[in-house]
Amino acid sequence: MRITQSMMTSSMMSGLQGNYRRLDKYQEQMMTQRRINRPSDDPVGVASALQYRGQITATTQFEQNADDADSWLKYGDTVMTEVTSIIQRLSELAIEGGTDTVPADARVNIASEVDELYKQLVSLGNSQFKGKYIFNGERTDQQPFPEDPASTTYDLDNGVVLYQVGAGITVEVNTLGEEVFGTYGDSSGLFSVVDNLKKALLADDTTGIQNAITDLQGNLENVIIAQAEIGGKQNRLEFTLGRLGDLNINYMDLLSKAEDADISKVIIDLKTSESVYQASLDTMARVIRPSLLDFLR
Repeated sequence: MRITQSMMTSSMMSGLQGNYRRLDKYQEQMMTQRRINRPSDDPVGVASALQYRGQITATTQFEQNADDADSWLKYGDTVMTEVTSIIQRLSELAIEGGTDTVPADARVNIASEVDELYKQLVSLGNSQFKGKYIFNGERTDQQPFPEDPASTTYDLDNGVVLYQVGAGITVEVNTLGEEVFGTYGDSSGLFSVVDNLKKALLADDTTGIQNAITDLQGNLENVIIAQAEIGGKQNRLEFTLGRLGDLNINYMDLLSKAEDADISKVIIDLKTSESVYQASLDTMARVIRPSLLDFLR
């Protein structure tokens, strides 16, 4: 078989283009610092990288949900703390007003403070977190309590508000209003007890005032139990956030191993490719240098 000049040139051009493509590949990896810049670079690696990216996206969303749930619980805990303080103050007022030696006009003054605390309890019962009522179950867009819940009918929702903080893992963030304030018509409910205390003070009813002390203590226990449940949920979320953070770090490390370039290796390969490409150019220049006049001579 006769080797022609065009065959030699075509073969050298093909080799030169291959060397250039290899050089371009390492230059791109050096600039992007990534081993995989398109699916054709490593189809199997791309599939793994996409899977890791999906896991990172999901885990990040779970972290955001857990943060939001924790904020809800912290706000609920703050509200509960204030409710506890008000009940304790009401108990002090009931003890003060329940003494036989207290004159009627003093009980009227105490009743005035009790009325203000009653209004504050109603305000706390209608607390909102990011525009959502926290004591009305799943009906977070509806105000749970009227202005005077002791004498105005109301109907609370018993649904639960759930945040997804993992694959198949949810946490309940809301506290039911009936667990803290009681239902309408319940004489042992917080609003009814406070209203009865106010009426007993105004009526100069010592027995009624003293009965309110026991009822207030019962409501205080209910609030403490509800607040303890919030604390337990917060502890759970704290561990959940720690686990999600570890998972994200792990997935990011796996993603880096799948698609990031080993810079020291890329530098070596790049220098080698540059040398090979330059040598190819020099060799080709020497081989195809002869002109037509050279052949005629």
